[in-house]
Amino acid sequence: MSSKTMTSVQELASRIDVSENTIHSILININSHYRKFSVRRTRKRPRWINAPDPVLKIIQKKILQKLLYKANPHPDAHGFYPGKSILSNAKPHCKKNWVISFDVKDFFPSTTQEMVRKSLPHEKLGIDPQLISQLSCLGGALPQGAPTSPHLANLAFHECDLKLKDFALSHSLSYTRYADDMTFSGNELPDEITEIVRETLSESNYLLSEKKTKLMGRNTQQKVTGLIVNERVLLPRSLRRKIRAIRHDIKINGITKAISKSTLVKSESELHGFFALQA
Repeated sequence: MSSKTMTSVQELASRIDVSENTIHSILININSHYRKFSVRRTRKRPRWINAPDPVLKIIQKKILQKLLYKANPHPDAHGFYPGKSILSNAKPHCKKNWVISFDVKDFFPSTTQEMVRKSLPHEKLGIDPQLISQLSCLGGALPQGAPTSPHLANLAFHECDLKLKDFALSHSLSYTRYADDMTFSGNELPDEITEIVRETLSESNYLLSEKKTKLMGRNTQQKVTGLIVNERVLLPRSLRRKIRAIRHDIKINGITKAISKSTLVKSESELHGFFALQA
């Protein structure tokens, strides 16, 4: 191990309050610190998860909270970042004649370790980006299941966000992205929008999931990240049921535990946003 790596490990250990030996032992064989399993989904192919073991998961969470959140994603990236949510992602698309959504195919596996390393601002983090990418990637890419993956994918996608936002502005469109879900809306959509999105993704090692593209006019129910946006942001019945279940859980277990168990919300502010929509 090089002297530079040893110095970086020493600095990281100090910043996240983890022993140097623990970090070194993980770096020796990081593959052994993941467990692979599949999650079956109704009428869909199984999703493979690579979950870090408890020790690596703690390290990744500390890296995320103490270091990575210092690096901001693009302002129009609304997934997995404090203060952003599916609500903030949906609002810009209300009262538009047309809404079109695109999906990045295999978002995490397509985000390589080199892309992660290049996207990390050394001056802001104060830690060697190579070390952070090593502790956050598996098999040369972001693993589905690591707590660092969503934010790192946001950072790696920043260049695409810039290009897609510029395209949107040049055609008087709104643009937002939530994880792998990109949405444009406006009173008119340019004919070349799909090709522009496809080319922009291809330039950065990503592919468009062609079958998941959705075009929604005013005469249909326009949905963005599961929320109805035809006039104002509304909760569909399925989400209303989930919110009612969370309310019930809060009465029994308290708000902190209810949020920790929820797959819908990640913070109190996000939860209160849903409550406001139900009012």
